[in-house]
Amino acid sequence: MLEICVLLLFILFLFLAIIFNVSIVFALFANLILLSIYAYIKKFSLKKIWNMIFFGIKSAKTILIVFSLIGMITGIWRLSGTLAYIIYHGISFISPKFFYAGVFIFNASISLLTGTSFGTSSTAGVISMSISNAMGFSPLVTGGAVLSGAFFGDRSSPMSTSALLVATLTGTDLYNNIKNMFKTCVIPLVLTVITFQIFNFGINANIDRHSIEALRIIFNFKPILMIPTITIIVLSIFRVNLKINLIISIAISIFFAAIFQDKSALEILNAIIFGMHLDSEAGKLINGGGFISMLKMLLVVGISSGYFGFFKNTDLLTGVKRYIKKIFISFPDMLVMEIMSIIISAFSSNQTLSIMLTYEMARENYEDTSKLALDIENSAVMTSALIPWNIAGSSPMEMIGAPIFAIYFSFYHHYIILVNTLISIVEFRKNKK
Repeated sequence: MLEICVLLLFILFLFLAIIFNVSIVFALFANLILLSIYAYIKKFSLKKIWNMIFFGIKSAKTILIVFSLIGMITGIWRLSGTLAYIIYHGISFISPKFFYAGVFIFNASISLLTGTSFGTSSTAGVISMSISNAMGFSPLVTGGAVLSGAFFGDRSSPMSTSALLVATLTGTDLYNNIKNMFKTCVIPLVLTVITFQIFNFGINANIDRHSIEALRIIFNFKPILMIPTITIIVLSIFRVNLKINLIISIAISIFFAAIFQDKSALEILNAIIFGMHLDSEAGKLINGGGFISMLKMLLVVGISSGYFGFFKNTDLLTGVKRYIKKIFISFPDMLVMEIMSIIISAFSSNQTLSIMLTYEMARENYEDTSKLALDIENSAVMTSALIPWNIAGSSPMEMIGAPIFAIYFSFYHHYIILVNTLISIVEFRKNKK
């Protein structure tokens, strides 16, 4: 009974933060205290409680470092002229008639090469949103197209850390999982392209020429400014560690800012920490970025990662697992997985924890581990991005400067979940007969 009350309070704190427009960081911190009180009631010592929190935060060390570097890179790309150069010339190559579908395909291609939704959003996503703003397209639909594309590779790229995590947890072959994922994404992929194209009908792009030309005046344009973005893609193909990859791009951009844009060390440091903030017309196209822009996400990741130790070492979820076992017998697997992953994604607040907890709750109900891996990919991996306070979706939106509700325009997520759930329902009824 105590465990149920704790879980209900956990979710209640999150919803209250949303209803009263309070920063989700406060709700997450309140939940960390709640879990600590629960553990203390269950006779865990203060030292043990601290170790559980520290264990969880330590496990997220890599992603915290990556987030910090992404914030820095989005600031220095702006100051060095890299982003401005791509926007200025990119508009000439983009057809407004196929803009949303083009953004989806562009980001999907980059994510397939890099295997990371965060890396894709901070590079191709930032470029896509900046061009969208310059051409007058909807930030909601563009944000959805970026997120859809970013998760195409996050779900099914050979270099995806989430795909590797699922394969490791389930003890399955990564490449066999990828083959299964591609089989189940064909229909959702086609539907996604069609849907984004439908949103494109009847739109006449109104390119903000004044702002575009202002970029040309502010920055010293040279083709070499493309190198920081090209290195990200090339080094990802050769599987260079993402942290090293980002650091190399930052170093090149610092050099370009000093040499080609004649920026001082203080201006460079300011852009890395605080981003770029111009008062001119060009500002609305390139303002933003910097380490500070990622501070909220760092807090979300750090605090929510502290939960894992409690879930792992206490009996908080034991009773829930018994109920879930009964539900799996009565309903289609994917339907149960989807509902379960929505709830888990709501209180876990990050994709990694969503995947791990979904696996832990479901593993005893699957005989076929390959099917378990596929169902996790089609539920927990995708669902986490549709929860407003879960960093899987909120972080990419923060990075590209899109409204948070743009996550609901990520049609690839909807179609992956919907199509595979419907297939599961059909198979369940067939087996029943």
